[in-house]
Amino acid sequence: MRMPICMAALSLVLGCSEAANPADTATPSPADGTVTDEFSVDMATSVYPLDDTLRIDHIQCKGTHNSTHIAPEGAAFVPDWNYTHVPLDQQLADLGVRQVELDVHYTGAGSFDVFHVPVVDELTTCGSFVACLQTIKGWSDLNPQHHILFILIEPKDEYDLDKITGHYDELDAAILSVWPPERVLRPDDVRNGHATLREALESDGWPTLGETRQQAMFIMLDGGAHRTAYLEGHPNLEDRVIFMRGGQGDPTGAILEMNDPVGSLNAINDAALAGYLVRSGADNAADSEQDNHAKATAALATGAHFISSDFPGPTADSDYFFDVVDGAPSRCNPVTAPRECTAADIE
Repeated sequence: MRMPICMAALSLVLGCSEAANPADTATPSPADGTVTDEFSVDMATSVYPLDDTLRIDHIQCKGTHNSTHIAPEGAAFVPDWNYTHVPLDQQLADLGVRQVELDVHYTGAGSFDVFHVPVVDELTTCGSFVACLQTIKGWSDLNPQHHILFILIEPKDEYDLDKITGHYDELDAAILSVWPPERVLRPDDVRNGHATLREALESDGWPTLGETRQQAMFIMLDGGAHRTAYLEGHPNLEDRVIFMRGGQGDPTGAILEMNDPVGSLNAINDAALAGYLVRSGADNAADSEQDNHAKATAALATGAHFISSDFPGPTADSDYFFDVVDGAPSRCNPVTAPRECTAADIE
């Protein structure tokens, strides 16, 4: 298990000289980039005694913002873009990241690329959507006891000639071309016979950690046109692969984004207690270290389930980076988890 970089009560690491240790079972992916399921194990061998008690909304984990981003030349003049992430499998293995965000662009013929903004900010650690998913799944294959991964998909086609609208079946198919259905938590799995997601969550809650180990959950970061279009013909996300962000109080409402943990503490906690999964933010590349420390500390005190960072590990030019204190790599959610929960019960 990965030990916290520094042990401090609800504070961030400062001045640590070493990065987190790699996951004990992590090894490099095959050189040709292929992934298989040969590493899966019988989940009856799980060493987590609370797997039938703890649910996925009982955890709090580290995430990354624009997870394949590489700072473009001249990023110092665009502070929001002045950060670089290591490859996805390194984030998972070395930094304890369990939530990633992929900015998706449609490239035609059922294909999608992953990068931030065309031309001016398009450097990326993995070019195609499928390649990014293969990298994540390759790590998952080698670490079958991990808790569920949260893979956020943001349609970024504002400046693209080819729009994602109308290609959502292809997006679903691209996911399932890499991740087998039994390793994807889908809206139908949570709805589980109820009329709506909201009804299911209010009645049964989220699935348990045991039911979702070695799985991934996909969430679309759009509360507008893409959300509406993805729901067309699937008003309760029937047969869909991706959950939707937003829709608080709506039948499909399950995941919310509240990136101001300082000003939204009560709203985040209320949403978490109402059964929503909440994404919040730890920092921003354009902000000062002092502001980022304050924001990250505030985020850790909330019931947010995944907290995204531009700086998930140490960098050469800053003392600040974000970590989930006392996580191994993740920890019990300070608002929703039952008292008997410990980080060792999660992963």
